[in-house]
Amino acid sequence: MLDSFLQREIALGSFPAVAYAFGTAEGIERENALGHAVAVPLRIPATLDTMWDCASTTKVLVTTILVLQAVAEGKIALDDVYRGASYRELLSHTSGLRSWLPTYWYEDPLSAIERWGRVRPRGAEPEYSDLNFFLLYYALEEIFGDYREAARTRIFEPLGLRDACFNPPNEQKLRIAATEWGQRFERVLAEKLQSPPPTVTRAIRQGLMWGDANDGNSFHAGGTLGNAGLFATAREVFRIAQGFVRGELVPQALIEGSTRTVAGDRGLGWQLEGPGLPPRSFGHMGFTGTSVWCHGTRIYVLMTNRVHPCAAPIGMHRIRGEFHRLAASLTSS
Repeated sequence: MLDSFLQREIALGSFPAVAYAFGTAEGIERENALGHAVAVPLRIPATLDTMWDCASTTKVLVTTILVLQAVAEGKIALDDVYRGASYRELLSHTSGLRSWLPTYWYEDPLSAIERWGRVRPRGAEPEYSDLNFFLLYYALEEIFGDYREAARTRIFEPLGLRDACFNPPNEQKLRIAATEWGQRFERVLAEKLQSPPPTVTRAIRQGLMWGDANDGNSFHAGGTLGNAGLFATAREVFRIAQGFVRGELVPQALIEGSTRTVAGDRGLGWQLEGPGLPPRSFGHMGFTGTSVWCHGTRIYVLMTNRVHPCAAPIGMHRIRGEFHRLAASLTSS
């Protein structure tokens, strides 16, 4: 029933490809890949070895974990302030920063965020914002040195991940699910944005994004700004979530603290109450059509390239909810 449901969504055009993995903290119980990881200009089938642009799930799979590790090691405290907001506010999206800014338009992205980013008072109701994770990225560069190297040595290598990375090498390209053809969605966002005129001229990408970060800010920053840019297989996303749930990456007290309500539906980094899941579930979703959700010891990973070849309105919330429902019924049967 689960595979039939996903095949129907592929036939309807919701996404050209999907991979999933679900199970418990003990390991994967079921996994599969369906459809075509690349549909145009050629067709390459998706497999369990397909690498996906994780988009905003990077926020919890890497950045949140690194921040919590810094807290555990006494390098920072959650209520320490970094460039005008506390780490707690940045992680819970209560910093008051606007939802998005094309930082690649400005000579100094940090100055642009500090000057033009704030639209609400600190501590207000959550407003989901990439800018929070841009600041966390810069903070982590100061704390650990290179962000990408910290991700590799503190998360990927300890968990035995072979492929998870930023800026995947060109020889991996045939294993990567393609995303948008031309960044039309981001261009529309930029045109609507009430922001100062750009100080740097960088064109919106026109060709097929295939192996490059779909997110424009991450791409122009060299692969990530802490908000997006991770490439990984469904199995590897499951392994990171498993490592988090089992306390392999972060102490148990911080796991519990980060997955409780801080404000609205936000914990620390994590979003709470996933589609089709109980209120105590936590996880995150990505613009490209990716998601990872946990409830108790159960872990659900759904990876799609729903923006390939173009980003169109798709009922991913409904699809994720049905995926979680069907996966839970298979587990209990």
